Amino acid sequence: MNTTVFKNCIIALSLILGFSLSSYAQEAESTLSKKEQKALKKEQKKKAKEEKKAQAEAFEKLQHDQALAAIDSQQFVLEANQLYDRRGRTVNVQSNINFIKVQKDVGTLQIGSANLVGWNGVGGITVDGRISDWKVKKDDKNGRTTVSFNIMGSMLVARVIYDLDGTGNYCNVRIDGVFSARQLKMRGILVPNNMSSTYEGMIRY
Repeated sequence: MNTTVFKNCIIALSLILGFSLSSYAQEAESTLSKKEQKALKKEQKKKAKEEKKAQAEAFEKLQHDQALAAIDSQQFVLEANQLYDRRGRTVNVQSNINFIKVQKDVGTLQIGSANLVGWNGVGGITVDGRISDWKVKKDDKNGRTTVSFNIMGSMLVARVIYDLDGTGNYCNVRIDGVFSARQLKMRGILVPNNMSSTYEGMIRY
């Protein structure tokens, strides 16, 4: 028997079976030269990296599909972990109390801090309003989805633009005051309302 060919067949089969024959593979490996062992370990590392990448891509696709379905049903929320002012300065925030939510024809915006009490009881302010001029635009080239609408309430009159990344569920939101030059930007993940972990404070009219 050609032992070299046999060893190569054992190694190939072990790779195909995902090392289910690990003990046998280890025995075969022990008879390999240092050069062959190095090549085998390199192949194992490469395969593990490819599998990890494939799993990450599949998870990102699932997240993206869930985000798109939530947009189509107009029931979603951006859980923000970062806020930006108009000058681009950034602050990291808690995503469960900083969000902008769409529930059919009602939008809710909340800013909060665990270190303060605030008007809403969670260290900030919570406002809502009716949604109008709803528009969704999908870019087939880069996969990005843009949602824009107006929101009008007793304390909030603004133009809102969501910009969902082409993969996964990370999203940017820009909120422009209609009667002022004020602007707020948020970044975080866009999830269906029934999967959100946000806590809504008191709305004071």
